[in-house]
Amino acid sequence: MANDAPMKRGGTGKVYIIGASGRLGRAIISKIDAVPVVRRQSGLAGEVVSDFSPKNLKKTLSDAAVIIHAAGSTDTLDKRKMREANVDLTRTVVDAAPKGCRILFAGSISVYGKALDRIPADEETPAKPDSGYARSKYEAEQIVASFPDHVIFRIGTLYGPQFADYNRVLSMLERGRMRIIGDGKNRVPFVHVDDVVDAFRKALGRGRGIYVLAGEPLTQKEIFSIAASELSVEPPKCMIPRPFAMLAAAISEFACQFGGKRPKLTREHVSVLGYDRAFDCRKAKAELGFSPRPLEKGIREMVREYKKKR
Repeated sequence: MANDAPMKRGGTGKVYIIGASGRLGRAIISKIDAVPVVRRQSGLAGEVVSDFSPKNLKKTLSDAAVIIHAAGSTDTLDKRKMREANVDLTRTVVDAAPKGCRILFAGSISVYGKALDRIPADEETPAKPDSGYARSKYEAEQIVASFPDHVIFRIGTLYGPQFADYNRVLSMLERGRMRIIGDGKNRVPFVHVDDVVDAFRKALGRGRGIYVLAGEPLTQKEIFSIAASELSVEPPKCMIPRPFAMLAAAISEFACQFGGKRPKLTREHVSVLGYDRAFDCRKAKAELGFSPRPLEKGIREMVREYKKKR
């Protein structure tokens, strides 16, 4: 694995990654030679165990040339955990980063809100976070932006073979139980995890500021039709109004708070599939060579992986 990391005075500094045990983090370390910093031993090669206290983290990262911050929480049902992971940890990482270091941050397009101010949105589109998760990611962005040398990636909805939670959707499609949210004409900004990793790799030594990373969008109906075709089944035809889907998700979340289970449907799931969102990634393409694969190709690859494991 090769890095394009910037040189530190007196030698080559190391690349560290926070959040290496997550799905994005594991994808990153499969392509980038980085030192994983973890809270407890996880079996990752070359990992460094830290209690993530400011003093300990500052010592651990003292020779960092680049810090990849890919940690975070999407657990919208545990607001305290989400804030600790998305905001408090980010502040600790930034405070611990040595001078002359570079920080690459895994942000989210959720900061734009569910109803975009303009379509397609880009880096200049005003952020309008409208959920606890989006607000926590936007606050984390502002903390990272206070560091002199930084890159903030506003990442679309990740997909790829390692994202097994999509298998439930594919299973529902296969059994004819999937429903279209709204009229299905809305565009969904999926982006393949490997294309995002490639952007991180290229940003080790170039780029600065905010970059939107999203694939060329397809409509919800088109996405389901491609997956159904690869599964050799009929695409879904039944539709459910988005407000009803949101209500059903809210009820599911509420019920699971008392049952100790994870909800099968959340409002975040409905938001991902049910709102019209498209993004202009020309800045990332021009400055970082970002080149997202066609979504149809990625969907068909995922379905083939699903069929192998069922």
